Parts: sequence; C-alpha cells; structure tokens
Amino acid sequence: MKKPLLAAVLAMLPTTALAGTPPEGVPLEVRRGFFTEADIGTFFTLGGENIYSNAQTYLQLGVGYDLTDKISMGVHFGLGASAANCFAGYMPGTNVCSMSDNFTVAFADVTAAYMVPLADRLYLMPKVAAGLSRLDPAPVGSGDPGAALTAPNAGLGIGIEYATPMDHFSVGADFLARYLIGPNIPTFAFFPRVKYTF
Repeated sequence: MKKPLLAAVLAMLPTTALAGTPPEGVPLEVRRGFFTEADIGTFFTLGGENIYSNAQTYLQLGVGYDLTDKISMGVHFGLGASAANCFAGYMPGTNVCSMSDNFTVAFADVTAAYMVPLADRLYLMPKVAAGLSRLDPAPVGSGDPGAALTAPNAGLGIGIEYATPMDHFSVGADFLARYLIGPNIPTFAFFPRVKYTF
C-alpha cells in the first residue's frame, strides 16, 4: 500500500522542479514600481558675504514610485548645512554676522524624474523638485536670531542611474540645485544614490 503512494509522489517531483523559472537563459528585467533610496553626499550654499559656504555632509532619504518605464515620482527628505557664510550682512565696523552664519537646512520635497536611456540598464535622469525647507537658526530676517525659518524651495537636477545585475538594486549619482524662496539662498547638493525597488 505504501509503494503506490511513494511511486505517485516520486512521479510528481520532476513536474514540481520544472514549475519554477530557470535561472539561466532568462534576461534580467529592470524592476519598476515602489522604491526607497538612501543618499549621502555634499551640500553647500552660494551668495552671502563669503560668496560660498564650506562643503558639508548631505543626507537624503526617499520613497517613490516609477509610474512608467520613463517617469518616476518621489518624496524626499534631505538634511544639509551651510557653514561660514553670512547672508544677513556684517554688523557695522566688524566681521561678525548680524545673524547666524552657520545653519542647518532641512528639505521636504516632491520630486519628478524623466529616465532617458543611454545604454542597456543605464539612464540619464533630469529632475525637478519643489517643497518646503526649514533653516535653523534663521540666517536672514528681523525676528528672533535663534528662531528657525520655514521657506518654500524649488529646484532642478540631473542624475545618472544604473540598474545593477543584483535584482532590486540600482545605483547612481545626482546633482541638485534648489533655490530657497524668501531667504533667496541658492543651495547645491551632490550625492551618490542607492535605490531599492520592491
């Protein structure tokens, strides 16, 4: 009685083994859809009494969705700092900034990118960004020198992305210029990107 059951189980094993997609000979498709990314790079500002700020570390985290093979939308949260650049002007007769010349800049932006294929799995990505930024402490204004300032921002960027042979993972690099509307401060960030698509 056990022999016919054993024979039936053994007869089904080859069918089960063949049900999966064979790993060899199948081209690896670039994944598109919901993704997350983590980026770390360099940030600086232009303008002010010192022309430009010292380069500082920039950190960005994001989530998004590839709407098509060419259009991607996302929400990104970035954090950088402007160091040693005075935007409020010096106090009369001194080289002391009338407000803070060192401040953090936090971004919460919606981004959109268009993927232009350059080669197999390699894309050029023009981008636009818009959202809110928080400057702490405020580098300009007439309020409390220790208070933070919230201002809208808008920007343009260019990036490159490569979908690696490791399924789910893409790597790349972006250069993003954003203008803080109100404080009138241009900011720039350059960062490598690591993207995981589910």
